[in-house]
Amino acid sequence: MEQDEKSCRRMDRRVRRSRRAMMDAFDRLIVLTPLDQITVSAIAREADVDRKTFYQHFGTVDGLLDAIAEEVVSGLLDEVELATRERVEMGEDVRPLKAFFEALSEHLSKNESLQQRYCEHVPAELLFDHLARPLTRQIVERGFVRGDLSAEHLEMLLAFGLGGLFSLYRWWLISDRSVPLAEVTRCASTLVEGGIAAYTGQRTALTHE
Repeated sequence: MEQDEKSCRRMDRRVRRSRRAMMDAFDRLIVLTPLDQITVSAIAREADVDRKTFYQHFGTVDGLLDAIAEEVVSGLLDEVELATRERVEMGEDVRPLKAFFEALSEHLSKNESLQQRYCEHVPAELLFDHLARPLTRQIVERGFVRGDLSAEHLEMLLAFGLGGLFSLYRWWLISDRSVPLAEVTRCASTLVEGGIAAYTGQRTALTHE
């Protein structure tokens, strides 16, 4: 039994290593190559795995993009949960949106060149779609959105807010970045927080009339 558990752990490590190798390989390829020119064969070759391994993990290049987006979103929101939990324990005012923008700014500052290439080499609508789906789902699952909102109004609010954020940060990444990232983040935070507060307040007022 113990031997079986050790074998499973070794297999799990191999699976994680293969998965990580293919995701890292895609990052290296997207720096130089537009998405429509990146093939499964190219990713497998860059990651030193066979095509069958790629198909077992991701199925398609689109599936790989989904996995990368899921990992990015999970990492950001894990940081938000950690930051908000620490502030609650310290008796501070908790603002999940503020923590989200801090985590997003930190992520972008560490990977500016790579994020720029994603924006340049992946069509904007496709990139937004891959990021928005896990972000919307996890924001709701983790309870970051408050207010008396129906599912339809919540979906509308998130679509509007995330669309604006994506456009703003994409603009910054492909610009000359003469505007400091801290200023972009400050503006984004103010706009989103103000819009959400006004909208949720309006919806709450309407439901109590």
